[in-house]
Amino acid sequence: METQKLYAKITNDYSAKILNWAIKKTGNRTAGEDLSQEVFLQIFVAISKQERIEKLENFIWKTAHYVWCNHVRALTRCSSGQMPEALPDGTDFAQDYADNDELQRSLFNMRRKIANLSNHQRNIVILHYLDGLSIRNIAQKLETTESAVTWHLFDARKKVKKELKIMKNENSYVYSPGKMGISPSGDIPQKPDTDKINDSLIRQNLCLLCCGEGKTIDELTELMGVPKSYLGYDIDWLVEREFLVMDGKRYQTSFIIINRRYFEYRKKVYLKNKADISDKIIDYFSENEAVIREIGFYGSDFPLERLMWPIITMFISYVSWKSELLLGLKSHDNCAIHADGGKYHVMASDKSDGHAIDISGRYDNSGWEDFWGIWSDSYENGKLTKNPGTCYWLGVYNFAKQETRPEIVTCDENTRKLLHKLYCNIQDYGGLNVNEREKLAEAVESGLITKNGNAYTPNFVIFSKTQLATLQEKVYAPLLVAIEPKLDTLAKQFSKNHQTNFPNAKEGNINYHTYLDLWMFGIFSLMFAAKDNKICIPDTPEEGVPLTLVLVK
Repeated sequence: METQKLYAKITNDYSAKILNWAIKKTGNRTAGEDLSQEVFLQIFVAISKQERIEKLENFIWKTAHYVWCNHVRALTRCSSGQMPEALPDGTDFAQDYADNDELQRSLFNMRRKIANLSNHQRNIVILHYLDGLSIRNIAQKLETTESAVTWHLFDARKKVKKELKIMKNENSYVYSPGKMGISPSGDIPQKPDTDKINDSLIRQNLCLLCCGEGKTIDELTELMGVPKSYLGYDIDWLVEREFLVMDGKRYQTSFIIINRRYFEYRKKVYLKNKADISDKIIDYFSENEAVIREIGFYGSDFPLERLMWPIITMFISYVSWKSELLLGLKSHDNCAIHADGGKYHVMASDKSDGHAIDISGRYDNSGWEDFWGIWSDSYENGKLTKNPGTCYWLGVYNFAKQETRPEIVTCDENTRKLLHKLYCNIQDYGGLNVNEREKLAEAVESGLITKNGNAYTPNFVIFSKTQLATLQEKVYAPLLVAIEPKLDTLAKQFSKNHQTNFPNAKEGNINYHTYLDLWMFGIFSLMFAAKDNKICIPDTPEEGVPLTLVLVK
């Protein structure tokens, strides 16, 4: 206990002094932070090996001088191409320190404060040991040299050899706090409680850590490196607002947080059922190509691999409002009533790894990493209106990016009406006013419409209401009957998985996420069809935008 008090006294009394000294010695703050961290570690290790310190201040500055001398010698050896495996004089106190249980606990507590002195080195360690980046990639990311990264990694490994293993295995939130995005879906109050979680990194990490297996407050304190007195208020608030629930002495998250495992599981399910869902849909549309083309809507003469995009887009929309299974799962009647007065589902995602998660469960630049869902003007603020939809667009694949979204789905209502009337007038573009001519020119420039002399050709599908009704009755309805039993089977599988991974999630929250899982049948059908070369893939995001745009007269 006395030793721990001495550690605390040294840290409190000498942190600033040692840091200022180290910066003057090295000539810059980053190197000074690294040097001061080494000084503190060696001070604590040296204290553990001596029964009594006669003159504390003399001892501290003597140790600092010793570390500085070793630091200079090590730099000299590294500049000549040699990488020492221990301190230059053959002494490596860190290993002895880690072998001592009491001192290991002290190091765990002290490194939280000392770590603040070396932000640059900590970033390098996290990028290499947690994120798995190579030395070359780290150097590029941090705009430094590979030799500098190599030195920092060696220096960090030398200091905390055993701790890096723990850090890698446990992904300690002390080193790398998690990040979570959370939002409401339903009747949203003016100031939802979800905003107060987005604004607090502590609350985000509490929810992430308590997801699945619950945690005690002692475990949370250790994992986050935050004292109980600081965590207590946020934990109580999360419990009061029903984002956390108590199970004995353990806290557990009360809603689903989608993460890497979530996406990978969904991908695995759809791969396993590819033949019964996605392949059946694509084959069915291919077999009924003649029936589809006979309807005579604008765009019905597009090549089949091009026509598949809007046909599947509209089928997804049809299933989402026609299937009794999906309607029951997504009903906002199942929304929880929250303490902020809102009635909504909590939607949350784990953004800790910093990588964009694409909808297929992959983490590369496959083209499917951007996804916006089906936009329709039959919805206002996420709610279905009494008016039938006249404009649909599926933001998927690489044309979902913000800069490539068509104006007709991002503009205000008056502009949308103007564009809708303009785009649907495929036979006569004469007699336009200045504003209409300007909008037509913009549509041509964006690729939505092609100009050939005085003729204009929309590059998207346009239905009359009668034609769309015919497509739904003759083509979509029989297909829905054929696949709905399989969707019901998948619903039970997805629901069971959510209940297992999120045992305290409310029924409505589980149902809504199950609805989203089922809704993805159409997206996976597009992805699998692309892989099987049954639909075309645009060369650029701009070329892809018209593929899923559908207007209804």
